[in-house]
Amino acid sequence: MTVLLAFPAKWVTHAHTFTAALAFATALFLGWAAGLWKKLCANSVARWPVEWFPSVSATIGDHVPTRAPFQILIALCATPRFLLLIVQWLVHRNPSLESRPSGARRPNTALADVEFIVGIVRTICCGGWVYVTSRDQPDVHDFFMILYLLLTVPWMYLSASNCASAATASRRRLPMYGYLCTIPPLMWMYYRHSSLKIKGAYTYYSILEWSLVFWDLAFDSLSTLELGHLQIAFVDSSSPSTDNLSSVTTTFTFAKQPSELKSSADEPLVDWTNHGNGRPSSSLRLGLAWISDVYFGICFWTVFTGLSFQLFYWSVWKLALAGSELALMGNLAGYLFHSKSAFRYLVSRHAQVTHRSITIFLGMGCYFLPWPFARLVCLVVGTWAGWSALLGTWVRVKGSEEMVAEGQTLGLGIAITMLLKYVNYSNNPFWSLLNGSSGGWNKTGLVLGAISLAEYVYRPLDLHPAPPLLEASGKDKGQAKSTPPTALQTRLMSLGLGTAIHLIQTFLMDAGTVISWTWTGYPIKGPTLHPQAGFIIAATALGLVSIPNALHPAWSTIGCLGALALYAFPDWTGFYGGVVLTYYLSSILPPYVRAASACSPATTFGNALLAYIVFDVVSVVTAAYAFVPMGWLLRERTDVVLGACMLTTAAGAWAGYSFDLPSGSSLPRRTHRRTKVVQRFTLISAGLFSLLSILYSFSRIPVEAPVPYYPEHRIFSAGIWTVHFGVDKDGRDSQRRMRDLVQEMEVDVLGLLETDLHRFVYGNRDLTRVMAEELGYYVDLGPGPNKHTWGAVLLSKFPILNSTHHLLPSPDGELAPAIYATLDIHGEHVNVMVSHNGQEEDLRDRTLQTTELARLLRETADKPTVFIGYLVTRTGDRRPWPYQILMEDGRMWDIEIDDRWRWCEYMAFRNMWRVAYARVHESDISDTELQKVGKFLLGKPGQKVIYEDNQQLYWHVGEGDIPEPWRLPSQFRGKGVRGHRYVVWDGPLYYLPPKHSELRGYGWDWSTALDKTATIERIGGVIIDP
Repeated sequence: MTVLLAFPAKWVTHAHTFTAALAFATALFLGWAAGLWKKLCANSVARWPVEWFPSVSATIGDHVPTRAPFQILIALCATPRFLLLIVQWLVHRNPSLESRPSGARRPNTALADVEFIVGIVRTICCGGWVYVTSRDQPDVHDFFMILYLLLTVPWMYLSASNCASAATASRRRLPMYGYLCTIPPLMWMYYRHSSLKIKGAYTYYSILEWSLVFWDLAFDSLSTLELGHLQIAFVDSSSPSTDNLSSVTTTFTFAKQPSELKSSADEPLVDWTNHGNGRPSSSLRLGLAWISDVYFGICFWTVFTGLSFQLFYWSVWKLALAGSELALMGNLAGYLFHSKSAFRYLVSRHAQVTHRSITIFLGMGCYFLPWPFARLVCLVVGTWAGWSALLGTWVRVKGSEEMVAEGQTLGLGIAITMLLKYVNYSNNPFWSLLNGSSGGWNKTGLVLGAISLAEYVYRPLDLHPAPPLLEASGKDKGQAKSTPPTALQTRLMSLGLGTAIHLIQTFLMDAGTVISWTWTGYPIKGPTLHPQAGFIIAATALGLVSIPNALHPAWSTIGCLGALALYAFPDWTGFYGGVVLTYYLSSILPPYVRAASACSPATTFGNALLAYIVFDVVSVVTAAYAFVPMGWLLRERTDVVLGACMLTTAAGAWAGYSFDLPSGSSLPRRTHRRTKVVQRFTLISAGLFSLLSILYSFSRIPVEAPVPYYPEHRIFSAGIWTVHFGVDKDGRDSQRRMRDLVQEMEVDVLGLLETDLHRFVYGNRDLTRVMAEELGYYVDLGPGPNKHTWGAVLLSKFPILNSTHHLLPSPDGELAPAIYATLDIHGEHVNVMVSHNGQEEDLRDRTLQTTELARLLRETADKPTVFIGYLVTRTGDRRPWPYQILMEDGRMWDIEIDDRWRWCEYMAFRNMWRVAYARVHESDISDTELQKVGKFLLGKPGQKVIYEDNQQLYWHVGEGDIPEPWRLPSQFRGKGVRGHRYVVWDGPLYYLPPKHSELRGYGWDWSTALDKTATIERIGGVIIDP
């Protein structure tokens, strides 16, 4: 064989660095030389000279003179780039003997492979934002750039960690630290530019963006430190051998590891907690470690539930599968244990620290990122790291009694998370979906996380859970080995653990979920959030410590009966079943994870989390079947899904109950001490925590009745709003922003649609709590999650005397909800109907649904009534469209017949005088406005409300022609406030009741008199005696 060409491998790095640097420098120089500098600096907020330095995206893509040379040079950079990835991968898999000092860490081929894959994906993403410019496809460009920036972090970390030389690793970490330190101010400057619209902020963002390019190139340029001993050669295998290359083959092969470098995966595993100094730590130090573990449990559940909430942001806005559902794969960390190298790494102390850090600082710390997709990626990585941290400990402990303590601390994290959500209006304050303006306590959570992590880093080894003694001596040797589970037991345990996690996420993530399943309306016949939520939290906490043999089949039978009662019965019976189910799920968590840890890790935990994902998706399909292929198979079949979950959970518990788990002399002495102390801490804290939860829930009972905005006048306002599950266009919780608009619009009776949030995909939230508790409203939550609707809610400043929930006919599309309530408004009974009809595609559904609504409305045709609902029809449409059916058959009056710009939300009324009407833009809170807000005046007692013709019904007057209590707020005229403004018209429409109403003078000078002396008219400022 003849060597045709050979050159040093470090030339690849030089070529890559030179070509990439030349590409960016050329684009920047040509931007100045071609006279484009001012154009490159301009953006949506400010122009030159306020903005004086261009961004990377504008420089490389906005104009042809800079874009073309840059893209040519980047194309030339592709070859050295891929060569660099391959060479670095080979070096990290096969470090040279000369570069390995004595005692150096042996290569981890699995991590080198992960590094290579990350590098490939990162390079492809680079091509995405380089060749798809921000001017052509801004969303695609931003997607690839964000993904590239995020992948750069693991690329740098793995590349430096896999260096054989500690000195080289240290030098390569310097640009990595520079890169990491640049990201926070970069995000802050972008926030100032995009959200706060501060002029000049984008220039500093641009400088920081160019700094990332510098750190990126500097990091890769240092790869020459590892490639000095390598050459790249091109060999002619057909020529006679003239050197020592006779052994070169023509097939694709890897170099074999020298015998002295025997893979560490084949060596016996020595647990790292066995290297302590032998002196037991104090009980105080053990208590601090316990608190730290409980807080990590809170962090884990925060990130875990935040992922499900965030990933469905796109599905909610598109009302279809959006691809983001694949982010659930972030839960499949268990399959990593199939690799021996990954196994050894995951159970190491270094991995524990790393994964806990990622969970806390990436999963919770990404709250400041303005892009939902960037937060989603961080949550996927954070969830993966969280499971890796938990499973790394569980696999190492292998069924020891210490797993009961581990399960108790994790379960206590659930109970505390429930209380935090209860205190913070059903939002987890540490979620990355929240920020300071939406009720987040993000900085507090991160500070506590940093303290918890510091405790873990410096924790004495004897305070970590220890595995069973695998080697015993003498007569005890036979006791050290327990009988391994059978294949059937392992399968049942895997499936049962997956469904148990799904059930925990469904019922134990918010104290109001069980109550929402049992709610039936007014008069109240069952539990309410205050104070019964405190008992749900208490059941969760006490379940962790109250049942000694929680996996016994008899206890699982009781748990299944509790689930059956919750599903089948409303009000108190269903609530008691829900309490039993909550108690059951909490009690089985510690022994369940102990039994699972004794099984084969990859098979058990990988399959368990896969089963969890499957049941998560299936549970959503029961309500979202119209948007999922073959979804009709599970349409409204929560009974099947819940039954399957309970049976498989019980089967797994039965399998675990029969396990022969390590105990007695097969456990280290420190295991008994730590388990006993942790269980004592958990018992005390669970009792105190339960008492605190119950007392706090009683303190939340309202002591004052809600007060209407105009309590002395016989007027009230009503509105309808489709709030899109309480998530705004930035992917944040919108409750507080909704509260502000509703308060400023002075809405007394409000219908909210798409509000069924007590599902894991919406974070198990209650959308009404901020408005109801801070503004003072009576609340009817409407049909619960077990009714398979998108949800409808009624908020009222007036007492709700009676309310009924209706599931409207829906043979084709999703099930439509309705609430028909009777309110006590200023001493008179007024009916209010809130409904959400089906989508445009299902005309038959909407026709049948509206026919049923009209029937209900027609039955009380003599009562004052307001309809606020979602019809999907044009104004004036004839049958079979819903408009004519509702107005004629329901005997209702359209609030404004000239409003031709309606499609979804409608308002109608009868037997009252309508005095004002407006539509208010939603800003970016939802995709529909607070549409319609109407103001109504009750007729004089004993007097019929009659409009003789449409001229009387729709006669418009000016704002000065009606008294002040009849008017709607004026701050939303023109540009409005916070993006909210009156739309269609430049302000509200106002109406005068006919003369025969004898109310034209009512309310002037804030008068509340209804006698004849007050019935005067003021038109154009002139007083007229009627």
